Amino acid sequence: LNPPTTFEGRDWCVEMGTRLLKLGSIVGAFLAVWVYALQSGLPEQYRKAVELVPLWALVSFGCYSLCVIGWSLAHFPTCEEDASTLRVEIDKAQKELQARGVLTAADLNGDND
Repeated sequence: LNPPTTFEGRDWCVEMGTRLLKLGSIVGAFLAVWVYALQSGLPEQYRKAVELVPLWALVSFGCYSLCVIGWSLAHFPTCEEDASTLRVEIDKAQKELQARGVLTAADLNGDND
């Protein structure tokens, strides 16, 4: 299998670089604001809250990621053309295994008792 060379009509490497640059900019800006807040001489109660912001951000990102993965799995798109191609390949493989004596008709029908 060859890796994809295009992503939505654009070069795959350029697209990945753009996403990484965007992510790096967001993380860099967040860290700059966080360090500034720690250095600014906040009262102790606020300082303790500011120290926990990265942990809060990490947990929030984890929850968001789980929600996105769950949503994607719940609404998994089906492609009828690929499904029919896969079914043909499975049938071909089963016939080949049956011809070699690895599978029997009972195996193919699910009668394994």
